[in-house]
Amino acid sequence: MIGGTLQTGRRLDLVVLGSALCLAALGVLFVASATTGTRFQGLAARQAIWIAVGLGAMVAAILFDYRMLLKFSFAIYCACLLPLVYLLAFGARIANVRSWIRFGQFQFQPAELAKIATALLVAYLFENEDDARLHLSTVFKLGAIVGLPVLLVFLQPDMGLALTFLPLIFVGLFFGGLPARGWIAIFLVVAVIAGAGWFMLKDYQKARIGTFLNPDADVLGSGYQVRQSKIAVGSGGFSGKGFRGGTQSQLRFLPVQHTDFILAVIAEEWGFLGVILVLALFATLFLRALKLAQTARDRGGVFLVLGLTGMMFFSVVINASMMIGLAPTTGIPLPFVSYGGSSVATTFLAIGLILGVQYRRFANA
Repeated sequence: MIGGTLQTGRRLDLVVLGSALCLAALGVLFVASATTGTRFQGLAARQAIWIAVGLGAMVAAILFDYRMLLKFSFAIYCACLLPLVYLLAFGARIANVRSWIRFGQFQFQPAELAKIATALLVAYLFENEDDARLHLSTVFKLGAIVGLPVLLVFLQPDMGLALTFLPLIFVGLFFGGLPARGWIAIFLVVAVIAGAGWFMLKDYQKARIGTFLNPDADVLGSGYQVRQSKIAVGSGGFSGKGFRGGTQSQLRFLPVQHTDFILAVIAEEWGFLGVILVLALFATLFLRALKLAQTARDRGGVFLVLGLTGMMFFSVVINASMMIGLAPTTGIPLPFVSYGGSSVATTFLAIGLILGVQYRRFANA
């Protein structure tokens, strides 16, 4: 429940908060650079509005006792799955997927909120495990909790967003102390599912994977994005071409530059130094979050911080790898930085929950 006074100097971790705010500010800056003079001009202002919404959600998450959220996590989880079911039945196709619900000029992606709800329910699962050993029943429960939203999002079809749920399983298994033979069994099961899942992929998804395996096979088709991204990254050099000075981004050779490939824009305009700045801010945020997990007052708080941090870390690694062709193009945005109202708002909500765990460490109630 709500209680206590928000004393930022003593109770809130300013390293986590400051890193998130700096990344969001960089996001607005480079979304503006990537969209100036295009039909997307004005998205930077819209991104700023969504950041404000996210900051409001963050403050609410800090003040509201996360332990109460854990108690009602199953109801929250079910409520967040309902829009995913609705989208499959009645959702309008936008960019080949049924992922968004429109509200006037704005649109929201319910799966982003479902990620938070899933993390809360998994945290509640581990909070109520009396035995320190990981039981098979817990593994099945974990798989079911995460697997259901993964399936619903995959059927939209949005494979990239579906994959961002999976770190919750691996964090849960690691947190639960899964033995080596268990990891081997999980690896074999994943390999079988991945092989069978190939036949469920859309043609454009198969093309993306084919391009990853053979980048030069279709440089003017499915391999165009990655090729232009590599050119942008390479041309930025050490210090970049200057803000709004990138040819790949300003001359519109780089597709979806304000969303999936925003890091390539940063690399071209601010060079190696700009990329290092962004990655250093993420590293600072993640390492500090892990420190907060160590000091959490209960198992639910520990897992909540680890689960939310794991999902953000996964998105950063995949997005950065995608930019230079080390991972297939999956449409996973760069947290805080890529344009996307749903993503930035719910990521700030996740930061609020992480800070809330630390905040409650000092609270009496």
